Amino acid sequence: MTGASARKLAAAGTAATGAAAAAAAFVVVRGLPGVLYAGGIVLAAVVGAAAIVAAATDVRIESDSTKRQPRWRRKSHIIAELRVDLATTGAELEEHREACAKLATQLTRESEAAEQHAQQLERRIHELEAERDELHELVATERRRFDETLDALGGGIGRHGNELAELERELEALIAR
Repeated sequence: MTGASARKLAAAGTAATGAAAAAAAFVVVRGLPGVLYAGGIVLAAVVGAAAIVAAATDVRIESDSTKRQPRWRRKSHIIAELRVDLATTGAELEEHREACAKLATQLTRESEAAEQHAQQLERRIHELEAERDELHELVATERRRFDETLDALGGGIGRHGNELAELERELEALIAR
C-alpha cells in the first residue's frame, strides 16, 4: 500500500468513525441537543479527514518541488538574481556618472563665469584707483593754487597794514603839531 492510499484510507476511517459517533450521540441524547451533539461530532470528523488529505497533498507538493529543483537550478536562480542586482547597480552607477559629468560641466561654466566676473571687478578697481589718483592730483593742484592765492592776499594785506600804520603815524604827527 502506498503513502497516498494509506492517507485516503485513514481519512475515510476518520469520517466513518465520526458518523458512527454522531449517530450514537443522537440515539443516546435525543431531541435538539442530540442533533447539536451529532452535528458537532460530524463537523469534527470532516475537518479531521480534510486535514489528513491536505497533509498528504502538502507532502506531495514538497516532494515534487524538491525533485523539480535540483541543486544546480537553485544556484542558477541565485546567479540570475545576482545578475539582475548587478545590472541594477550598473544602471545606478551610470546615472551617478552622468550626474557627476553634469555637475562637472556646470562647475566649469560657473568657474568661467566667476573668473570673468573677477576680471571685470579687477578692471573696475583699476579704473576707480586711476580716478582716485587723478582726484588726488587735482586736489593737490587746487591746494597749491589756493595757497599761492592766500599768500598773495596775505602779502597784500600785510603791505596795506604797513601803509595804514604809516598813514596813522603821519596823521598823529599832523594832529600833534
